[in-house]
Amino acid sequence: AIIAVLFIYIFYLSIPLLYDKNWVQNKIITKLSDEFNINLSNSFDISYRILPRPHYLIKDTKITLAEIKSLAVYIGQNNFFNKDSIRISEVAIEEANFSLLKDDFKTFYKDSENKFSEKKIKINNSNIFLKDNLNEVISIIKISNAFLLFDEKNLFNIFDLKGEIFNIPFELN
Repeated sequence: AIIAVLFIYIFYLSIPLLYDKNWVQNKIITKLSDEFNINLSNSFDISYRILPRPHYLIKDTKITLAEIKSLAVYIGQNNFFNKDSIRISEVAIEEANFSLLKDDFKTFYKDSENKFSEKKIKINNSNIFLKDNLNEVISIIKISNAFLLFDEKNLFNIFDLKGEIFNIPFELN
């Protein structure tokens, strides 16, 4: 009985493999833009993975401020039979190169009008290239892990980052 239940659960988790790839790509682009304010380029490689939990893996894509090698879009497991009810629970970015100018930091300020998503965005093993007004790199920050989200209770953006700058480890909260 346990093996039968396990196989049924695995088949249930495999249902998103049957969805049309173009529909999935458009749905993910729309949801990431609406819920996370992440605007992906339309040309990327997307695949569905069951483990460690159901997610779409997007490889080699670009957003406004970064080139991303791997972007995992984790989806909720509540109803795979209705493809229109797909909801994104979390986004994980791996091996990205962010290029930031001084003006790009306005979104991180506590009193900023731009709110992060209430769902967590994780960033791992990435780099931030800080640039001056002439678009020349001033410094490189290596990110070991970071996360961004909007705290609905206290009404401010949370940005926690662990990394190194000039080979000196630091934490930014």
